[in-house]
Amino acid sequence: MEWLPISLLAVPVLFAGLVWIARREARPFLFLLGTGVALILAIYQAWAVTQVKVITCLREEILVDGLSAFMSLLIAILSFVCAIYSTAYLTLPHLKEAPEERLRMFQALFLILEFTLFWTVMTNNIVFLWVALEATTLASALLVSFYWNRRALEAGYKYLLLLTVGITSALFGCVLFYAAAAPHLGDEPALLITNLKTVVDKLPEHIALIVAVLLLIGFGTKAGLAPFHPWIPDAHAEAPTVMSAILSGIIIKVPLYAILRVMSLFAPRFPELGSLLMGIGVFSMLLGSLLALLQDDLKRLLAYSSAAQIGYVAAGIGAVSYLGYYGALLHIAHHAFTKALLFMAGGIVAAMANTRNIPSLGGIARKMPATSIFFLIGALSLGGVPLFSGFISKLTVILALTQARAWVSVTIAVGVSLLTLAYILRAFQRVFWGEPRSPEAASEDIKEAPLPMLLAMALLALGIFAVGLAPQLFDPILDLAAKP
Repeated sequence: MEWLPISLLAVPVLFAGLVWIARREARPFLFLLGTGVALILAIYQAWAVTQVKVITCLREEILVDGLSAFMSLLIAILSFVCAIYSTAYLTLPHLKEAPEERLRMFQALFLILEFTLFWTVMTNNIVFLWVALEATTLASALLVSFYWNRRALEAGYKYLLLLTVGITSALFGCVLFYAAAAPHLGDEPALLITNLKTVVDKLPEHIALIVAVLLLIGFGTKAGLAPFHPWIPDAHAEAPTVMSAILSGIIIKVPLYAILRVMSLFAPRFPELGSLLMGIGVFSMLLGSLLALLQDDLKRLLAYSSAAQIGYVAAGIGAVSYLGYYGALLHIAHHAFTKALLFMAGGIVAAMANTRNIPSLGGIARKMPATSIFFLIGALSLGGVPLFSGFISKLTVILALTQARAWVSVTIAVGVSLLTLAYILRAFQRVFWGEPRSPEAASEDIKEAPLPMLLAMALLALGIFAVGLAPQLFDPILDLAAKP
């Protein structure tokens, strides 16, 4: 099975090169083919891991266990769906003036971004984990700035600056971890996470605690947890819709994968870290939801909502239990499908109406009925309504918090879920129902989303219902992933 992880890493890089040299007519096909092949490999890898538990290669520099396979599968699914969406998105009128080289760069960089995401979740090297995570920042910053207008460039600059400064904390943590662990490992490689796990208890208490806090701050900044979240609204709002979907759908989840790795190493020795992370998660839930409630910009509302929803993931991890980890991972899957769907539906509305201002919209459902239905599905899932993925994932996290007797966290988690349902349905009503409230919303140019976009949104809606109605389908890989 050693060829599987290597193939999964190689495919996006290979197709990025092909996309770069191909003619314009061939690029969409190669883009779809590259992400499609990666998806097939990720599915096979997830199945293989349920059979053999762990796949290693390159002298254990690459290690794929249940958690890595689960995250790789989500990355591949979101990348493929976004590739389908982009085949129509890149031909929309507002992009027709974009230079040919920039469209080529978008597709090639997107595949490079997919490679860096795969690398992050499959490396077994603590320093390469940091390097790969920083590589995702560099690749995605260029995609965030794709429009090259003042707002997009400012968002890309802020994204790059804040994340680079924040993730530097994680670099200090990695270096300190290596320096403290190396004397205890002898001839064994001191950068491999599997080796570091065996000597965590031997590190001086103050050194181990400093390492853990530095790593949590660095990875928490990349994940957008409050109070490290200021980059989220600008990056999500100013990026192309495809990029907003992948940013919220999976890029901010990969640092949470790194946080889960850190907690599995240090939480058994320092249970207080769980309480700290749970507190950060609850704070992120509350602050993100309150800020989302105040927004009139549709994409900024969805962006602040992302900061709130990853709070549930952090709180689940902070419970430091099998049920907490399971619920956190289930919520990662739910949010990946749900928020990508909402950004895709909201993004095409903003592109067609040429405005993201919620009070200026209205009556869009008459011209975009299918898009409005998909947005409603995402809204109900985000709010945690039964039968949708958000209900089962939030319920699992709340049960884990109950098991940990974190009653304040339970109360806030339930309250935030109700608040989320209120503001997202309010946004749906103001955007899609009633009469048009501006010339932009009444424009005859507004029409239903193109077929590839509808297909992409339909696949995400299918994922929402699959998690909500049949979560047991994901249990074999989730069960392994919840035991890092």
